[in-house]
This record gives sequence, C-alpha cells and structure tokens, in this order.
Amino acid sequence: MDFGIRDKVAFVCGGSKGMVREAALMLAEEGAKVAIVARTPGPIEETVALIQSRGGQAMGFSADMTTREGVRDAVAAVRAKFGDPDIAISSVMENTAGDFDDVTDEDFERFFKVYAMTVVYLAREVIPAMKAKGWGRFVAVGSATAKEPVGNIHHMLANTTRPAAVGFIKTLSDEVARHGITCNTVAPGWIGTDNMYNYLEKKMGISHNAVPDFLFNDIPARRVGRPEEIASTIAYLCSHLAGYITGNWIVVDGGKHASAF
Repeated sequence: MDFGIRDKVAFVCGGSKGMVREAALMLAEEGAKVAIVARTPGPIEETVALIQSRGGQAMGFSADMTTREGVRDAVAAVRAKFGDPDIAISSVMENTAGDFDDVTDEDFERFFKVYAMTVVYLAREVIPAMKAKGWGRFVAVGSATAKEPVGNIHHMLANTTRPAAVGFIKTLSDEVARHGITCNTVAPGWIGTDNMYNYLEKKMGISHNAVPDFLFNDIPARRVGRPEEIASTIAYLCSHLAGYITGNWIVVDGGKHASAF
C-alpha cells in the first residue's frame, strides 16, 4: 500500500520512544523525511540512526514542547533542514498520578499546558504553511480517558485536562478542512510501552510482572495493546489515503471503551 507521502516532511513530537517512535519508523518507510523531536537526546539519536540505517531520511531535535519557544525553535530547525512540515504529530506525556486532594491548582495549570497547549503551540507553527500548500496532516496522540475518565488509577489531572485538546482538534479541523488539511486525535488505551509499565511501578507500586487483573477485566481483547497497533493508526491518518477522515477522536483500546460510537 502506497501512503502517498514520499518526500513529505513529518514533524514527529514524542517520536523517540514507544508507539510514536513506531509511527515515525513507518512514515520513514513510506519515504517521508522524518524529524524526531523529543526531550532526551540519546533516544532521539538512536531513532534517527535507525531510520538512516534503513535508507530513510531523518533528523533529530531536542526541545521542551511545553513552551512556545521550544516548539518554535523545533519547527524552525526542521524547516531549515527539510522544509515546512506537511505532517505534524503531537505527543507529549507526563505521569499525572494523584487524586483531587493530592494535586494543587498549579498542577492543573501545568497539565493543561502539557496536554492542551502543546497541541495549540504546534498548530500555530505548522498550520499556516499547510494552508499555503493546500495539504496537511495533523494528528494529536491523546488518551481514551478524554471521553471515559478512569477512576481507579488516580488520574485526576489527565482526566481533567486531556478533553481540552480533543475539543481544540475538532474545532480546528472544521476551520482548516477546506484547505486540504485533516486534524484527528488518536486515543490509545492501555498500551504495553515502557511509559505504561513505569507509571504502574512508580506511581502505583505495581511491578512489570504483576499487572493487576482489573486492567484487563474490562478489555474485551484481554491484553494490553502493542505499540505498533497504535503506530499504524497514526501513520494511516498521515497518509494521502486518509484525506476524508478529519475531526475524529479515534480510540484504539482493544474494545475497552463502552460506548458504541
């Protein structure tokens, strides 16, 4: 299957680890010029080297995407190397364990920036050039908790702030669709990444080998997802083939989400 994105420029925030890294590798295999943007230099360099070893084009840039300046600098670096991004993936994650009595007003403000403003900042930087080209793909990686908050893992901050990004993406999609730009949110459920296992261990005291049954009892698939199962959804939404999918919140969670639509 040809995704029709050869030589397109893909700005992949969070592309050095986990499911978004897998999406970056898939985009590179389809011939896109991939920019890996994250915080930690080591994993960025490893991912860039892997793409290049497979014959792909890639660059890396370390940035704090929770600041407007960090986003602006990252996009400028990609523009200087490859040109304006045609594809943008926004994925910023932090552990947010805590009940209402455990978190502060400042925590709420910070995580609104982490989960909502990071998406706004990136859109500010990339949407104008997409409009000028008449083509673009913008994918935000969110969480299924945006629609169905999880109550048994102390997720007050994420449950509260993630829905704002979904509302932004839907509203933005309506404004830019006539310019050939699609905007969608991919909502993973429990995905077996290092981030998931670290969260369970550090925040809930659950070891990698002792994941509790309650995480699986309400997942029809009876397992956590694999990173590539999220990555393939992200990559497809970035393709030429997905030009009529926009403004959607697409959950990938093994059937856990209870609603029929």
